[in-house]
Amino acid sequence: MRKFRKTAAVVAAAALALSLCACGGKTDKATTEQISGGGATVTDATASTIEDDGDWTTTEQEVVEDDRFTTVEGADAIGVTFDDGTDGFTSYINNGNFTMSAENGELVCDITKSGPLEHSCQIYYDGFTMAKGCVYTMSFDVRSDIERVIQWRVQINGGDYHAYASDFITVGPETQTITKEFTMEENSDPAPRFVVNMGTQEGQTEVTEAHKIYFDNISLFVTDGSNAEKIVGAPQPIQVKVNQIGYKPDDTKTVIVTSKDDEKFKIVDAKTDETMFVGAYGELSYDKSAESNVRHGDFTEFKTPGTYKIISSPSGASYEFSIGDDLYDDVYKDVVLMLYKQRCGTEVTKDIAGDFAHEACHMQEATVYGDTSGTKIDVSGGWHDAGDYGRYVVSGAKTVQDLFLAYEDYGQTADDLGIPESGNKTPDLLDEAKYELDWMLKMQDAASGGVYHKVTALVFPETVLAVDETDDMVLAPISYAATADFAAVMAKASVLYAEYDADFAKSCLDAATNAYAFLETNPDMKGYENPEDLVTGAYDDTHLADETLWASAEMYIATKDAKYLTATKTALDSNYLTGFGWADIGSYALYDLAKTEGVDADVAKTAKEKLLADADETLSKAESEGFFTGMGVTYPWGSNMTITNKGMELLAAANLTGDAKYTEYAQKMRDYIFGVNPTGYCYVTGYGSLTPNATHHRPSQVLKETMPGMLVGGANNNLNDPYANAVLYGIAPGRAYVDNEQCYSCNEVTIYWNSPLIYLLTGLN
Repeated sequence: MRKFRKTAAVVAAAALALSLCACGGKTDKATTEQISGGGATVTDATASTIEDDGDWTTTEQEVVEDDRFTTVEGADAIGVTFDDGTDGFTSYINNGNFTMSAENGELVCDITKSGPLEHSCQIYYDGFTMAKGCVYTMSFDVRSDIERVIQWRVQINGGDYHAYASDFITVGPETQTITKEFTMEENSDPAPRFVVNMGTQEGQTEVTEAHKIYFDNISLFVTDGSNAEKIVGAPQPIQVKVNQIGYKPDDTKTVIVTSKDDEKFKIVDAKTDETMFVGAYGELSYDKSAESNVRHGDFTEFKTPGTYKIISSPSGASYEFSIGDDLYDDVYKDVVLMLYKQRCGTEVTKDIAGDFAHEACHMQEATVYGDTSGTKIDVSGGWHDAGDYGRYVVSGAKTVQDLFLAYEDYGQTADDLGIPESGNKTPDLLDEAKYELDWMLKMQDAASGGVYHKVTALVFPETVLAVDETDDMVLAPISYAATADFAAVMAKASVLYAEYDADFAKSCLDAATNAYAFLETNPDMKGYENPEDLVTGAYDDTHLADETLWASAEMYIATKDAKYLTATKTALDSNYLTGFGWADIGSYALYDLAKTEGVDADVAKTAKEKLLADADETLSKAESEGFFTGMGVTYPWGSNMTITNKGMELLAAANLTGDAKYTEYAQKMRDYIFGVNPTGYCYVTGYGSLTPNATHHRPSQVLKETMPGMLVGGANNNLNDPYANAVLYGIAPGRAYVDNEQCYSCNEVTIYWNSPLIYLLTGLN
């Protein structure tokens, strides 16, 4: 596909260009010294170039071919006979109903409700590839109990799901063989999907009669592969890893090379190629997450501002990086402005958002799921959560809390980040958080105090702009997690906004009190699960003790009421989960209890000890790993959030103890995000030499332009989508990332992945 070829070309071109620049060094007078215990030879950290007459020969990285993507003429890309069950076919239902089974060598779809949509009843098949320029023949046998219209498609498996080839066919009791030859005109696709839609096709009326449809001998045959383009899987990463934004002069600076052969490296000026610094790598180790040899090179002592690259022999060169004091100003602003650009229910202006400006969207009132009274509720506002346009309380609460902590811990009172409220004498982080809080207040049921879990349409939108999602809005049922998270952030808001907007602060505390009362009345409420026909993001959470702890802790801190102190003590004795995520959130409570003046001494001590124990475990793991993440070999969906959350945890520990070791490793986690990782990607869009440009983010997909300042999900060894499963199967956990809009489990973005990065950048800057 185009994105893969472009990425591979970038890596190859960079390696070639940087190998060329490594041949023959500039010379000047300088001295070198041995750093005791570190094994690294370094130069004086001056602006002068240094004598460099060493051998810096580099070799081009060997390209490993992936035979999974080979196109074989005269073979079946799909060849299914149903002699051994359903043979990899899967059913999908959206407002329809049917069962799928294999009987007598056929696939039988027993349809009891065809449904109103084309794809209300659908069967699909993944696990094949298609090459540009290749000629294919699609064929299968089909019959139906009744005469009706169905549709088959070979399609892209993501984005707008458009078809490479398709046809509407009328089926009936007579078995017919469907055959169509076509040429793959689009870019090669390593993970397409074959589907048959058995819902209500365009121009047809819904079939109300129960019936069965039978399939057999489904084949996608490679008729002519002579002009087939090569299908490329995941690109090979650059071997020399640096933070592609760069380092402040006094930062710890580490280069990582994924080769056993490199023993030395040098820093060269990016413009002149003059050698500025020479160092030696430390001992060879093996990193299980990357399944790679690893050496670390330290250049902390090199502090001279400028733009550089590292030449490593024989692996080649790094991407460019800089040293300076203000390197993160632009990326910080864009990471914050991502939240503004995700605003819903208001005009997002062109002077701030550029091409991502839009009129007010999702202004239609919402209906509570299951309510047949016709009551409509205004829940406009808030942030679009991710690559889709849903708005979710639990993820919004985490995002708001991260902004609160960035403001509170580091005095981030900047009022000039460029949002519409800038210059109003309220810190911009609080202004941006308030936009979400105003929406959250609308999500509270006035009668009960409970909070609706989310507002979305029944299904995810097609690949359209926000203003073009016009489906009816549905409020998901009230949930315990949403209500508890709401109570927590509203209670904290009542404290933080008191000096800026006393009336708003009071409204927040009143809302928090009512939400907490709902929790007291419903202590045995189960965790949220999506109703069957509400298929947007669930944000389900069945372990609720940490939500109870967070709500109790923030209510206690805000009010000093003995009732909430008692509840907090009880919650601290429960089996709660810690973390700074949207599901495992206990650490938010621990941190605020540990750092806030006036908290009961025993409670503060307990909270501090637990948080520091977690931080010490994270630190211990990070110290032992090649890429310093503390992740081990498990990289889940949103691993970049997990890593930035761990960075938050370490900075929290540093704030509580003053121990610089925590800060050092929090910085290493920042460096991971910006390029010191197994893939070599700078995971924030619009920054670095290798950056995601095909995100699963509907505005970016429609506009064919990637919004800057978005942190993508990153490596995910669970392979949670078909594209990832096709392209990344067998790839090392820390390398299981691909820059493609179909790969939503690696390359989507969310507000609550940006927010811990905001905290991390605030704390380290």
